[in-house]
Amino acid sequence: MTPPPQIPSADAPNSRTLNARLTADHGEIEGLFRDARMALERDLQAEAHTVVDRIWMRLAVHIRAEHKVVFPALVEVRPDLQSVLQALHEDHDYFMSALAGAVKAMKGPSPEVALIRAALEAVGLRLDSHNAIEEETIYPAADELPREQRLQVLEDVSRELAFLPIRHGR
Repeated sequence: MTPPPQIPSADAPNSRTLNARLTADHGEIEGLFRDARMALERDLQAEAHTVVDRIWMRLAVHIRAEHKVVFPALVEVRPDLQSVLQALHEDHDYFMSALAGAVKAMKGPSPEVALIRAALEAVGLRLDSHNAIEEETIYPAADELPREQRLQVLEDVSRELAFLPIRHGR
């Protein structure tokens, strides 16, 4: 049996393109979803709460990098992508709202596990198609920006992704 392909770490030196950098970040976030599902299956409430909170935070940081850096850079040179970027923005709003609800449902002595599982499943399904659009359309388009702009976008994205709240430092 062949092992699954390894997704490079978002900090890996070979993450020299925006596509590689943000795709690696997608992979790390997907790993957190697996960790959350496993913690919920094992009824590890405190661990599940920590991981769901970390998913919310990591996705927020990822989205912030896209909204502050990637999307504005693309709108300037690829106005044809405006409707795709708008749809992705709407997905981002949905993800943050659904995950905030899951984090809230984790609080208290008896978390609403069914609600949390449903939220993670719904976000995960939508995130799969969302990430495919970004990885197949948006990130390759950003990697076609003029060299200086492309390098600046990559640097700015890397800085945004590294800026985590203290409680969630890498």
